[in-house]
Amino acid sequence: MLNTQNKWQAYLLIGSLALGTAACEKEEDKTNTAASSAGITMSLKTTGNDEAEFIVSQENIMEGVISAEGTGIEQTGWRFYYPVGNTLFASGYSDDNQCAGYAANSKGEIVKSGEFIFENALEMFGHSDDEQTFLAMEIPRAGFANRRLHFIDVNTVQVKKIVGTRIFENTNDSLVAWPTALEVRGDKIFIPFHKLDAKGYFSTPSADSAFIAVYSYPDMGSEPEKIIADPRTSNIGVNGATTGLIETESGDLYSFSCGAEMAGFAPASSKPSGILRIKANETEFDANYFFDIEAASNGGKLFWFDYLGNGKAIGRILTHDNGGAWGAFGRAEFNQKLVIIDLEAQTLTDVANVPLHAKRYSSPVYVEGNTAYVSIETASEAYVYAVDIANASATRGAKIEGKAIKGFYKL
Repeated sequence: MLNTQNKWQAYLLIGSLALGTAACEKEEDKTNTAASSAGITMSLKTTGNDEAEFIVSQENIMEGVISAEGTGIEQTGWRFYYPVGNTLFASGYSDDNQCAGYAANSKGEIVKSGEFIFENALEMFGHSDDEQTFLAMEIPRAGFANRRLHFIDVNTVQVKKIVGTRIFENTNDSLVAWPTALEVRGDKIFIPFHKLDAKGYFSTPSADSAFIAVYSYPDMGSEPEKIIADPRTSNIGVNGATTGLIETESGDLYSFSCGAEMAGFAPASSKPSGILRIKANETEFDANYFFDIEAASNGGKLFWFDYLGNGKAIGRILTHDNGGAWGAFGRAEFNQKLVIIDLEAQTLTDVANVPLHAKRYSSPVYVEGNTAYVSIETASEAYVYAVDIANASATRGAKIEGKAIKGFYKL
């Protein structure tokens, strides 16, 4: 197996160099003006038939308009974006099998710093504690196959190794694991997951419990050291989000569970949406901690959260679950409200001045001092909002000339 893996990595490197040259030429044709590393960099999705995506930068994102017209680096098709340190990774989904890293050069321009290829779409991401390794996992959508975790050097954007693991599978019940975070803490990596049908229908016949696979790190084997479960809430995370599990400064880990039909659960979980904790230096769920989100939000379900610092998280609550299967991922229901979550005190505070909105995909949240930046999309318009974390209030900023900003970054 080692020889096969080494051969594959050699082929991968050769292919990356060959395809990288062609991709650079193609991308340079699409680039109007190089994005600047000054200010804040954004991944912008435009409107229209193809909904093209661009990496753009702007010094002031609280006034005027954010647009890709005449500027930015156009991307190929729909992409995932994940920042590690001062490098932004943009990974293809359906239109290509390439992942590129973008960073600032000596002139202060954002340029492609490297590229690699993969077999199946990379759909889950994370990073090492020292931010020198980018983690990206291939997740086959049907059948019993390895979930292949790529270890990528952030500086060279080259694949260092690939580890194949099944995480969890049950051939009798035809169930496989769909990971919803890759969270490294010390010498462990924690991978929460859904139990999905193996036929590729994305049904969730075993949604009424939370599951996390615990592996050693960085010497991750093909099998988890153990899988922990908690029946107080549903499967952790939602499809397309990378922050099903987050870590605080103290080393405590917090997970969120949604379980809503609108969030892709079929059938929906009968358990309440909630937050669980794994205490620092522990690898089991804390039996004395459970934050019942439905009770705290008058029946709402947590659709996304991310860490802000100082024991607080930002989240989006689905105010109802009446929008039908996968309804939270579309633009027919605008029922998401923004909240600040105090993880220790177990309180929710609605963020003032933010309208109900729809939101599918978000990169990890960008926090600058006491401010978090988010993209808010309603039925008629999209704007940047700067969230005052301490006061749980927001100020509307620049208008987004497009469908959404998928993420904010400091490069």
